[in-house]
Amino acid sequence: MAGQPLYTSDHIDIRHEADEGWLYVDWKGYQSVEMVKAGCEEMLRQLTRLGLAKVLNDNTHVTGIWVGAAAWLASSWFPRMRNAGMRHFAWIQSPARLSYVSATTTVQQMDPEMAVLFDDAEAARAWLRAQP
Repeated sequence: MAGQPLYTSDHIDIRHEADEGWLYVDWKGYQSVEMVKAGCEEMLRQLTRLGLAKVLNDNTHVTGIWVGAAAWLASSWFPRMRNAGMRHFAWIQSPARLSYVSATTTVQQMDPEMAVLFDDAEAARAWLRAQP
């Protein structure tokens, strides 16, 4: 998957996939609450800077539980992303059970139209491509 690298760390890579019109975010490894918050703030910064409306958030490589960030994501970060122009957020679930539970818990606490969870990367991409 090509794209212009925007931010890279040991725990998250963010790319602009201009041909698709979205921000691609690849989370990697164990994520503490602080790591989740820092990565999400960088996503918000990049989305705002580029004026994008779509995010492909990939948790395929995430391990462990980060459910401690769920309430913050649902009540603070997602609304700020929406205010910054995000309209479509495709969230690819991790195969790691504890990370899966963390994402599901987050979505259960927020407006259901803010993010759509997927178990399959291609289904997430297809859905995001179909959004206006």
